[in-house]
Amino acid sequence: MKYRTIAVMSIAVAVLLLCSFPAVTSAQESSEAARALYASSATVPTNIHGVYTFRTPPEGFEPLAASDEELAIYGYPPRPNAQTDPDSNAKWTRAMKAWRIHWNGQLRDMGYSNGPMKPAPGTSTEASGISGTPTSGSSFNWSGVVNTNSLTKWNSKSSIYFATSEFTVPVAQQPFSACDGGYDIEVSWAGIDGFKNGDVLQGGSESAAFCSGGSTTPFYCGWVEWFPSYGVLCEFAVNPGDVIFAEPFSPGGGTTEGFVYVVDETLGVGATYGLTYVSGPGLVGDSGEYIVERPCCRSGHDYPLANYVGSFWYSNESVDFNHFHAGTPTQYFAGSQVPTTFLITMVADDGTTPISYPIAGSAGNEGKFGLTFFDENCAFSGGCTP
Repeated sequence: MKYRTIAVMSIAVAVLLLCSFPAVTSAQESSEAARALYASSATVPTNIHGVYTFRTPPEGFEPLAASDEELAIYGYPPRPNAQTDPDSNAKWTRAMKAWRIHWNGQLRDMGYSNGPMKPAPGTSTEASGISGTPTSGSSFNWSGVVNTNSLTKWNSKSSIYFATSEFTVPVAQQPFSACDGGYDIEVSWAGIDGFKNGDVLQGGSESAAFCSGGSTTPFYCGWVEWFPSYGVLCEFAVNPGDVIFAEPFSPGGGTTEGFVYVVDETLGVGATYGLTYVSGPGLVGDSGEYIVERPCCRSGHDYPLANYVGSFWYSNESVDFNHFHAGTPTQYFAGSQVPTTFLITMVADDGTTPISYPIAGSAGNEGKFGLTFFDENCAFSGGCTP
């Protein structure tokens, strides 16, 4: 990776750089300086080659009172602009207050991936053009909402910088009255890219249920990923019903480094990881997603979707780089009623049977952020297994 093979800043140098900033800077200058510090501060190696985390902040560190540069040094995600985006700032504030334990345990490579969207027959990634209406589509592996722009390559002002979601971890179980002899998996995540291109930076929670001989064993974790450079990397354990805040972000975009922050607000446990680019097209920043997915692969197919019944999401938003420039930021919401917002229903391997679908709110302030998921048909009552 360029940041580390050319000139890796040590933490000591990063701190000196922080101290060298003028005592009085504009919010824009502060944010621009902070963006450069993320890569130079993610230097704590993990057990996964190319994946780094940040050092634990000193005792008594207060993120709400910290500068943007201090937040970057310790891996706190970017602070939303309180003037232009008070709703996101309030949700960010809650997540920062909840993050009490900086987790630094062993990552677990799960051996499967949450990849780009696999369109079902008849689904296009082109907007419908019908004014005042989101575009509908279906996918073999995704269900949820996708906000899009028209970019084809990374842009330092208009690419999506970060996406955020806040949701409860669903209960993992197999379809009612069914036991298919393996794992059924549901993953909930916020992400950047993957709708129209071959990469996706993402993180969230996993709920899995293994059933054999009539006995079911659940598995839950928080995880991060940058496909195709890395697959699912499970971190700390989570519980069904816990509230998760997930935020992928990339100050540099392209083929530099992606960052993913995941915190279990209920347990107070979280971490931010820097994932070094290895392969793939690199980040474009042309879509922000809030997704329930079934990963790949089991016996050459996507995993059966766990019977999660219902899942409730409180905050879903993506913001572009103008958030930190003099221009007006573009903010994308789950409930956006425009053709460039896509509502995606997941279908079974037959390409037609719906198994997971989103309902996006549109009325009122909270409605534009809100999102609810339900599963149905064979994911609910059995028969989806390839």
